[in-house]
Amino acid sequence: MLRTVNFKPRTTSTYTYWDINDESIRLRYMDDQCKPLFIKSGESLVRLYVESEGHSYKLCSSGKGWAPTIIIDGIVMHTVLMDPLRYSFSKMRGVRLTGTVLDCCTGLGYTALVALKKGARRVITIEADANVIELASYNPWSVHLADPRIELMLGDVYELSTWVRDLVFNVIIHDPPRPTKRFTNLYSGELYRAYNRMLKRGGLLFHYIPRTGSRYRGRDVRRGVIDRLRDSGFVIIGQNDYGVLARKI
Repeated sequence: MLRTVNFKPRTTSTYTYWDINDESIRLRYMDDQCKPLFIKSGESLVRLYVESEGHSYKLCSSGKGWAPTIIIDGIVMHTVLMDPLRYSFSKMRGVRLTGTVLDCCTGLGYTALVALKKGARRVITIEADANVIELASYNPWSVHLADPRIELMLGDVYELSTWVRDLVFNVIIHDPPRPTKRFTNLYSGELYRAYNRMLKRGGLLFHYIPRTGSRYRGRDVRRGVIDRLRDSGFVIIGQNDYGVLARKI
C-alpha cells in the first residue's frame, strides 16, 4: 500500500572498512572490491546487511571517503568505479531540473539530492522496498531525505500513477535497477504511458539505463526503451552514456 514515510536518519555512527582497526575484519574483507559498512551495537560491530524474503541487501563502499552504494542480490545499484554520489551528478549532467520532480526509484536518495541541487523546488521520491529505506537510514550520505522539500513514499510506482492527478510533474527521473526478472515492470510501456499522463505538457523524462544491463535476454535494452517511449507519447531529445532524455509531446 502506498504511503508517505517520515524519514528519520539514525543517530548511530557508521563505520567503514577503512575506519576499523580490527585486523580480523580487515583480513576477512580485504579482497572485496566493495567494502562493507558497520554500526556499533554495544561493544560489537554489526554489518549493515539485510536478508528478507529470499533477497539480500548490503551497504558498502569502494573508495575511502566515498558515499556508499547498495548491493541487492549481488547487483550493484550504482558503481564501484567512482564515488556513487559523484556518479549520480554525472548521469544528470545536461538535464534541466525545475518545479516538481518525481524520482523513481529512491535507493539511497542520491538522485533526489541531485534534483534539489540542480533547481527542483520539490521532489517526490518513491521506493518500493522497505529494506532499502531501512539501510538508507543508517547512511550518513542519505540524511537529506529528511529535507522538507523531499516527500519520500514507500510503495509501487504503479499505485502512484493511479493516485496522483494528471499533469503534476515538470520532470520525471526514472532510475531503475538493471533489467532482471524482478524489475522488468520498470521498463514497460504501461509505466511509460503513466509517466506521460503525470507529466505537464512539454515535461521531461530522464530514463537511466544501466550500462551493465545493456542487453536483456539478447535484446538491446536502450533500443527497447526508446521504442516504447515513442509509442507512449514521447519524443527523444537527447542521449548520453547514462540514459535517454525524452519530452512529452
